[in-house]
Amino acid sequence: MVETLTAETKVMQPRELAQYAKAFTDLAGVAVYGDAARAFVQAAILPGHN
Repeated sequence: MVETLTAETKVMQPRELAQYAKAFTDLAGVAVYGDAARAFVQAAILPGHN
């Protein structure tokens, strides 16, 4: 099951599942956590105050 902003989609085809798995892996590779995530959000909210 994949949730989008407006709907849920049931993904069952192996090729489609592989695309979602790759997207998740790619996004996880550039994600930031903890203090780095907090600094990222603060920089977006208050440009020039980091």
